[in-house]
Amino acid sequence: MVGENVIDLVPAPGGGLRPTCGGGPANTAVALARRGVPTALVGSVGGDHFGRQVWRRHISAGVRRDFLLRTDLPSTLALAVVDEDGTASYDFWTSGTADFTWNGRSLPSVDPSWVDLVHFGSLAAFVEPSARVVEHWVNRARRSVPVSFDPNIRLPAMGDADQVRRRTDRLAGLSNLVRVSERDLAQIYPDTDVDKVAYGWIELGAELVVVTLGDAGSVAFHRKHVTEVPAVPVELVDAIGAGDAFTSGLLGWLTSAGWMRLDRTAAWGNRAVITAALRYASQLAAQACTVPGAP
Repeated sequence: MVGENVIDLVPAPGGGLRPTCGGGPANTAVALARRGVPTALVGSVGGDHFGRQVWRRHISAGVRRDFLLRTDLPSTLALAVVDEDGTASYDFWTSGTADFTWNGRSLPSVDPSWVDLVHFGSLAAFVEPSARVVEHWVNRARRSVPVSFDPNIRLPAMGDADQVRRRTDRLAGLSNLVRVSERDLAQIYPDTDVDKVAYGWIELGAELVVVTLGDAGSVAFHRKHVTEVPAVPVELVDAIGAGDAFTSGLLGWLTSAGWMRLDRTAAWGNRAVITAALRYASQLAAQACTVPGAP
């Protein structure tokens, strides 16, 4: 996993705010590690109280911290506003924070003898200077292992929608697997059907595109099939971190089943394989919706 650690300021009873650890790549790494999938996070951690909270989270989950750089810089903050349907919108404070100071920093080499896949996305893939560093690293890594991308669109921090759409298209074309939410797509592809976007990314180079549809479930697009799986019904608290939990389930299932290797991604064309992966991912996303903030 490569990307940011964010402190989400989540509404609490009484009108207050509760700081919780978040960040799309960090959430995905934590969810994988908690389920016994060996996972390392490549990124930076702030030197403030929140940064120490982030570090303890990764220790508790079992995330490998070999490639996490501890800094004296402040942590990235996000104010989460939760809608009636449980989804959240965010305002971000990213300037001068630990997560976006990667300029000139060397990232680890990717050796397929000990790395199954590289997963990236979210703010670190769009906010400079980290965005350039991440893209160059991913472009090298994809020659050795499968690459997974979750754009996790956050326009208030990423910028102009047209610019973000063009960058998303480019990064999707560098990836073997893309997981994106219907809500993300609506921000950068308004009035465009999800299947048109998915097949466009497949033409650019992606092999499998999975779109999560909230309580309508999820759908996977591959050149050989379109596979739909319903959502798991739950009593919703909020949907913060649910997409990241889904991504962790999808990647974890494919990795544990042995299908996360460049010479085995042809198995993604098997509807039964992808159905099983989507069902497992949906279960984890449903669990995430039963707790406030990212699990």
